[in-house]
This record gives sequence, C-alpha cells and structure tokens, in this order.
Amino acid sequence: MGTFARSRPRAAAGRYHTSRIVFAGEHTVIESTTTVGIGPTSDRDAGRRHGTEKLRRFLEAYWLRPENALWMTLRSLVLESAPWAAPSIDVSCGDGVFSFLHHGGVFDPSFDVFGAADVADAVKALDADIFDYVDEHYQPAIRTAPRCTIDVGTDCKPSMLEKAGKLGLYRRLVHHDNNEKLPFEDESFRTVYCNAAYWVRNIDGFLSELARITRPDGFLILQVKMDCLRDYTLRFAHDILGDRVLDLLERGRFSCWVSLADRSTWERRFRRAGLHIRQAVPFITRTHAQIWDIGLRPVAPLLMRMVDNLRPDVRETIKRDWVDLFLDLLTPFCDPSMDLFEAGEPGEIQYVLSPDRGRAT
Repeated sequence: MGTFARSRPRAAAGRYHTSRIVFAGEHTVIESTTTVGIGPTSDRDAGRRHGTEKLRRFLEAYWLRPENALWMTLRSLVLESAPWAAPSIDVSCGDGVFSFLHHGGVFDPSFDVFGAADVADAVKALDADIFDYVDEHYQPAIRTAPRCTIDVGTDCKPSMLEKAGKLGLYRRLVHHDNNEKLPFEDESFRTVYCNAAYWVRNIDGFLSELARITRPDGFLILQVKMDCLRDYTLRFAHDILGDRVLDLLERGRFSCWVSLADRSTWERRFRRAGLHIRQAVPFITRTHAQIWDIGLRPVAPLLMRMVDNLRPDVRETIKRDWVDLFLDLLTPFCDPSMDLFEAGEPGEIQYVLSPDRGRAT
C-alpha cells in the first residue's frame, strides 16, 4: 500500500462508456464498466480532445490545486452520462464554478478561484475554508455563458451564494443548511443534483428530503465519496510519518466528511430513503485518489500568497505556462477508470436514483 504497482494501466484514454446490468438485492442497477473520455461522438480522438479541453478549463480555474482540477474533470465527464431536465436544483452548489464549467461556461483565462480566497486564513489555519470569503470587487470574467440555466442553487454559506450569483447560471439562490428540511414543495424538480452529501451529518434525513423534492418522472443525481479513500492515503504510514506530516497533508478534509461510508452503506441509506438505484458509475480509482492525496495541498497556501504579490502580467504568464505543464502531466489520468493498480474499490460513485414512493424502509 502506498506505492505504485508495476502492472499495466487497466484503461486507455479515449475509450467510451459501456454498461452492464448488475442485480443488487431488489434493485436492478446499470453499472459502468468503462466511462472514459465521454464525448459527443464515438470517435476515440474526439473523446480524448473533449476530455483534454475540459481538463484545461478546470485547470485554468483551479490551477494552484491541479489535483482538484483533475477530480472535477472526472466528475464532469461522468455527469455527462446522467439525464438532466428542468426544473433543476444544484444542492450545495458552492460558488457555482463546477456547475458553470460542466454546463459549458468558459471563463477568461485571467479568472481563477484563488483571486477570491482569503490568503491570510489559508496560511494561518490548517482547517480554514479559504473560499468562504468574497469581496465587493468579485466579478468573474466570462467568455462564454453556460448552455443552460439551473432553476435553484442552495448552499449553507452566504459568501458562496454571493459568488454563485455572479455567474448567470442560477435563476434563484437559497441559503440552506442541509441538516434541516429543504424549503421546497414535494415533487418540485425533475433534476436534483448534489455532490456534497457526505458533508451532511443528518444524512438519512437529507436523503429523504432529496427524495421528497424529486418528481416521479425525475432523477436524483448524487456523486458520493467512499470511505476506502482513507486506505488510499498516506495515513496507513502514520507510525512512520507522524501526526504533523499527516495534518499538513490532510488539512482537516476527513473531519468534514461526517457521512463518508462504504458502498453497501450508501445503498442501504438510499433504500431507507425510498430511492431506487437506476445507475451506478464508479469513476475515481486508487491512482486518482493517490494523486489527490498529496497534490499541491500542503503548499497551496504559500503559492497563493506568492502569486498574490506578483504583477498581473507576470502572474498571467506563469499561470499560462503552469496550466500547459499540468495539462501534459494529467492528461493520461483524465480517464475515470484509469488505474495503475489492480482493480479495487472506487473512491467515488455517481448514482442516478429515482423516488420509489412507498418503498422507504
């Protein structure tokens, strides 16, 4: 554990989505076997170009955290396979940047999320949310508007909602704590999307609320992390590395994910909430998780402070070269099923679910 195996990668970039039927108890599940380079055509080169261009957009926005840009690219590639129809809601939308980019929005390369971060908090506190901050001058430079709008976005942090409101993506934004009842009528939405369920302490209540607001002809799309991620980090070497090194690497991430669980636990939760599993797409491998485990997380606060003191023209030049470099480095991994290890548990799964009225247990 903790070192790369010498086996050949299990997947090659440019492959496309195929499915198989999996019987999970009383549920019939369509499970992805290869979800690589999902694109508008079946052409391998087109799929590869599509994934690379998407990776570039996320790198431009998250350039000082390239490991996060890769993870979000993989999320977006897999999300393309899910149904999406209005009226829609993005639950825990944050600053909206992920959904903006996923739905085809393009920022000017001069924009990134770090310009709106609290550099002081980033340096002084390991567990600070440096993005829970916005100043009066925040205005993302947008080149291309997203191809659709989302009817509602929710988040528990007003600063995030203020930033999301600058994107032209959401028709309405609602301040909401997911541990409480959602402020919407029954069966309000055809598409309910959330990629942050594992942050919610009252997870059973939250899932029941998501089921309640989903229309009978609609879908709930959840992208949930698995607790096997703990096994893919350097925490296994605690006796060698010690608390200080691991604290610097983790910066409080696992302590925030209070509902992290294994696959069987997540699926039991869905059944209790009266949700029927329509599709399950694993898309983060051990290789992706190990890239993400360290990445530039430990030094990102110092990088932010450094670039914050550069002249705009110097910052722009460095950022352009930086993005080009990491695009070359990460493109081989821009494949939801690419793994340098033997097959293992996925680090994240996308579920497409539908409400099954009367089946909650």
